[in-house]
Amino acid sequence: MSARDAILQNFWLKLFSLVLATMIWFAIFGAQNNLRPDRPVLGTVTRKFERVPITVMKSAADLRAFRVEPGTVEVTVSGPLAKVQALTPSQLEVFISLTDVNDTVGLTKKILVHVPPHIALLNVSPTEASITPVPPLSIPPANP
Repeated sequence: MSARDAILQNFWLKLFSLVLATMIWFAIFGAQNNLRPDRPVLGTVTRKFERVPITVMKSAADLRAFRVEPGTVEVTVSGPLAKVQALTPSQLEVFISLTDVNDTVGLTKKILVHVPPHIALLNVSPTEASITPVPPLSIPPANP
């Protein structure tokens, strides 16, 4: 049997098998690498919120005061048109968690953002903030 006959015998079955194997490979490769399309789903819009304040989350027993630099961030979200239009900056929970921190000297923490359901967080800028402890205010003793 010649090479030409080996290729042309059951050609359509071989071509179908090749196409099916390629599709299966792309499906598995895409699932493993979490590939998503670059363009947003139809009906979604993007919105940018500027100067959203950062909240410091700490233990209730922690009485220390902190200064966060920068104090605000820029948050970009996307989602269904009606939900994104109704979204207010106060619905975006932007915070830094200091619940696991003992020493805050020269500390830099990642800025975390929680968004309402059906809203996707696209970007936070900047992504980190520096934390410095603020010395407690000294109150002079009262004169009797």
